[in-house]
Amino acid sequence: MERILDLLSLTASTLIELGQRAPVTFLVLLGFASLSAALSWLLLTHSVLLWNKRFAARAQRHPLCALAALATLFAVPLLFGASLIQPFVHRSIREEAGKALADPRWQESAFDQAWGTILRRRLEPLLPPREAHCLVLTTAAAREAAAGAYSAAAVARFSEASRVPGSLLGLSAAATAEALSADMQSFFDFSPGLYPEARIEQVIVTSWSATANRRSREAARQVQSLAALLLLLPHLAAFGVVGWSGYREIGSGHRAGNR
Repeated sequence: MERILDLLSLTASTLIELGQRAPVTFLVLLGFASLSAALSWLLLTHSVLLWNKRFAARAQRHPLCALAALATLFAVPLLFGASLIQPFVHRSIREEAGKALADPRWQESAFDQAWGTILRRRLEPLLPPREAHCLVLTTAAAREAAAGAYSAAAVARFSEASRVPGSLLGLSAAATAEALSADMQSFFDFSPGLYPEARIEQVIVTSWSATANRRSREAARQVQSLAALLLLLPHLAAFGVVGWSGYREIGSGHRAGNR
């Protein structure tokens, strides 16, 4: 259930953004969804007349038709919103991650954790004092500790600030740390200097974008499946009940019934 709620929340965010960025398109979408719901109602209430010309659509059958029409009204925007998930997630990661990681508080917290871990475990023989605010990362163990600290702090900060569910997109500190540690290794293979602090944010956002692109495709497919079920099940139920009633009335000559 939590997964479904996350998917619906993500799709709602894409539709809200569509309403803000392209209000005309959003209004056209709402109009198309309303028209589809009305056509669904008409189809369900009149389809039995194809084989039973005397069929009377009773009032107690209308709730089923109304349920199918309401499902159509929600399913159409869901199907359209699913197609917007991937570009929405890509923009959100780039824009919101940049804003979240611009906050110096997570950087200070990450530095303190990295410096404390390296000092406590004695991973770096040349570690400067805390006041220098500088990490010398000459050993692989020190680089892994620093990457882990910065990744955990960055994921926590982004999860707090972003409306995109981090758990749904699979933004884990372990995967981020792996990407950051690999970039550190690549950097120190060719550069003897200090690892640039600005590069940390760049690598983290790039790693998140790659992960989010994969996960957003999966999320889009899941939303499409959810919308298809929402569209199909109520219609099957309504067609079944109304159709069964129509066949029953063929032989009975039943004509009465008020809408």
